[in-house]
Amino acid sequence: MNAYEKSQVKVTSRGFISNLQRVREQINFQYLVREYELDKMRQINEFCSIIADVLTLPPQALIKIDGEERYAEGVQEVYELLDERHIETVLENFNNIAYKIKNPKTYIRTALYNSYFELENKSANETNVRFAEND
Repeated sequence: MNAYEKSQVKVTSRGFISNLQRVREQINFQYLVREYELDKMRQINEFCSIIADVLTLPPQALIKIDGEERYAEGVQEVYELLDERHIETVLENFNNIAYKIKNPKTYIRTALYNSYFELENKSANETNVRFAEND
């Protein structure tokens, strides 16, 4: 991006630190601190940092989600809807992966984004499986 293009980019009014604090409130960080061990809290803190980083991007910036370039604004809108359940789901899924992830930051960005759209159906599926196992 040249100097002219950089001058045309709208900068968000919130900085990284204020976004990080807001994300921690949004996902009920204090609850998660009580529920998880230190190593998991480090991961959760990193998730918060990744979310705050995306929230700090200019709305028209492009970021990769699910292998596709998306405007940051759309991703930011989804990230602002996440709560502790989404973080717990991403944490659980991430820790069950048995293969090397080439770009963890991009992977986590996608996992966080997708968690909003998948959480309720995942819960419904788990309930169906439990009922089927009890029959």
